[in-house]
Amino acid sequence: MSRGMAARVRELSAGRVPFVHATVVRAQVPSSAKAGDDAVVLPDGTIEGFVGGQCAETSVRTAALGALRDGETVLLRVLPDDSAPFPESPGAQVVVNTCLSGGALEIFLQPMLPAPLIEVVGNTPVAHALVRIAEVLDYATARSLPGAAPENASAVVVASHGRDEHEAI
Repeated sequence: MSRGMAARVRELSAGRVPFVHATVVRAQVPSSAKAGDDAVVLPDGTIEGFVGGQCAETSVRTAALGALRDGETVLLRVLPDDSAPFPESPGAQVVVNTCLSGGALEIFLQPMLPAPLIEVVGNTPVAHALVRIAEVLDYATARSLPGAAPENASAVVVASHGRDEHEAI
């Protein structure tokens, strides 16, 4: 992964933006992509980076949006219409590339979904313990003050031991 792509992946992850990291793992000439080329696919279908020409890009976009929806990795095989020899990949999703280039690609699509977010209200030993436990269980946590509206939280826990609970609720 290039430095620029690594920085973009970190930025999207820090911003809790779901995306798919697409990496070309195998390419057969005359495809324009080569093994190691990569891109991110955003929830709106925008592709940043390079994983092949226009025909491959369309297939990658469609499969990546499905991977985002399902949360499952996909090995996408983009094969030419004439089905030139290409190693078997059991379990792969196969699409036919109708472009004239005739290249074949295998692209690994990994959805990068943010961990569920638990908003914790309170500055008590119970609140602190909850944050530690949540991190061990791979949940993201955010601390808020009573009356602050949580954004995109999967759960809100009020652990303020009677302090400002009405405002928090």
